[in-house]
Amino acid sequence: MTQNYKDIIISPKQPFFVMATTRYYKSVVMQYGISHFYCFKKDHSINNTLVAVPDGCIDIQFCCDDQKPYAEICGTVLRPRKIHHEGNGYYFGVRFQPGKGYQNKKIKFAELVEQEAPFLEVTGDKELFERITSSRDFKDQIRVFLAKYLSYNDYSETDNKFRDLSEFMLKEIMRTAGQVKVKELAEATGYSVRYINKVFTDELGVSPKVFCKLMRFQHLLNNLNDEEADLVQLAIKLGYYDQSHMIKDFNECTNTTPGKYLYFLKETQYKKRLFLVNH
Repeated sequence: MTQNYKDIIISPKQPFFVMATTRYYKSVVMQYGISHFYCFKKDHSINNTLVAVPDGCIDIQFCCDDQKPYAEICGTVLRPRKIHHEGNGYYFGVRFQPGKGYQNKKIKFAELVEQEAPFLEVTGDKELFERITSSRDFKDQIRVFLAKYLSYNDYSETDNKFRDLSEFMLKEIMRTAGQVKVKELAEATGYSVRYINKVFTDELGVSPKVFCKLMRFQHLLNNLNDEEADLVQLAIKLGYYDQSHMIKDFNECTNTTPGKYLYFLKETQYKKRLFLVNH
């Protein structure tokens, strides 16, 4: 039996960030196109490597280092990638919802896939940069960011004739956690498969089929993190052909298997390292 689509909410996760830190703080937003804020301190007492996995998201990450602060706007990766953070720095970040994100007249979502852009070069907002990187107060950083973000996010799609079409496709992919077929999207919109592939890829930098794969993977992460899952039943529930198909896709996104991932969750005491904070 497949999952009731009405129950699906994709909460994008970077679990290996949590596993590589002693304390990882997260504040859920789920509005303004923002999924959540997070902060962590990377220290040498934890040997686990920071690894980014595909999530279809844009992050803005601030390194709050006293000597060499910096900030980057980071697009989604399509394969697992090691992240090299220097020293024992404190990091503050905002993760946007899949397919959404920080966009202004200088940069689009599609341009950030597997890329990073210096925050100051894109925004020119030195005041926000300095206020965020000089603080170590998570809640204060959230308030500062939101106040500025809601006022200066000036990217406008009013002249974008593809906005409604790409938004519809994105919502359907999210609503079904990647289980919708590209052919079904074409039939629902009245356009050809070729045309919607072009529009979606131009807007988001990946094809709808690839984005579906990323959302199904993220939905799998959510299920693995929340329960002791029966992998055979989980594969059926999430729309994979079979368990081997699920394992193959998971390995491509993490360089490990679902079974080993469940072991890592227990071994690193994942839930004890993750702290949810009200903002």
